[in-house]
Amino acid sequence: MTNTRRQILTAAAALPFACQEAWAQADSTIRISVGFPPGGSGDLFARILAEAMHTETGRAVVVENKPGGGGMTVAINFLRAPKDGNQLMLATGSTAISAPISRAKPPYNSVEDFQWIALLSNAPFVIAIHPSIPANNLKEFIAYAKSRPNKLSYGHAGLGTTVHLAAELFKEQAGLDIADIAYAGSAGAITDTISGNVQMIVETTGTLLQHHKSGKMKIIACMATAREKIAPEIPIARESGLDLIAGTCNLLAAPLGTPPALIEPISKALARVMDKPAVQERLSQLGIQPITQSTPAQAREYVAAEIARWSPIVKKLNIAL
Repeated sequence: MTNTRRQILTAAAALPFACQEAWAQADSTIRISVGFPPGGSGDLFARILAEAMHTETGRAVVVENKPGGGGMTVAINFLRAPKDGNQLMLATGSTAISAPISRAKPPYNSVEDFQWIALLSNAPFVIAIHPSIPANNLKEFIAYAKSRPNKLSYGHAGLGTTVHLAAELFKEQAGLDIADIAYAGSAGAITDTISGNVQMIVETTGTLLQHHKSGKMKIIACMATAREKIAPEIPIARESGLDLIAGTCNLLAAPLGTPPALIEPISKALARVMDKPAVQERLSQLGIQPITQSTPAQAREYVAAEIARWSPIVKKLNIAL
């Protein structure tokens, strides 16, 4: 073997270790981009993750909110993000799944256009109504809404978001005529539900539970397969005869083409963070089900499977934005 060839092979073998050391020692800030404004479940998750990642790695970790397009704007911008290991995207179910498949011409391919790192959590949705509505369960609300066709409205975080699709699925299964009002994120929809400007909202349990307990709104059903530990008194939709299973997820991605040697330390730090009881407890209090030890392949397969599950529903609901 020539000296030149030996030098090239030696340098190539050392490159992954050099990249990992550079990532660990870098002074640059890790940036987690989120596709919604502060206040929603995805934003809350990102901030818990950022705090835990900072503690774990000693690196500065900041959350950057880039709302718009029902969660798509952040992903469109992320297609051009630097591949330096410092740029990460916290993708909710809206960003990764519902928003692109709700468009007649999707601006990106969720499965192929990002370097998925891990599936981090799931969170089922609940249906909540304004306390002035004389209904205390799903069947009573359906009867009330049917007696007032086109008189009620619901708020959601944006067209094509997971909450939008879940609410439309509920309307379709229950045979309801309720207008949808789109907001730029969950915060506005929650505020208007509390004030009574809209009468219904679909969101995660953790996002709405404080308002339910304070009497500002009434959660009447959960879109899960079983009652949640955080609120066992709330029945699931199946108990009222509706097969409503819907929620959101949180995944972490890097820009496509980021060197694997820069992804590996992120993956290892994530695994340690998500395995910490304190982090799991904080997420559980928000109704978020943490997922530990997820691999890039599992995250990618999850996105593909959810797109396959929801695409026929989007077509049936005739949603093509």
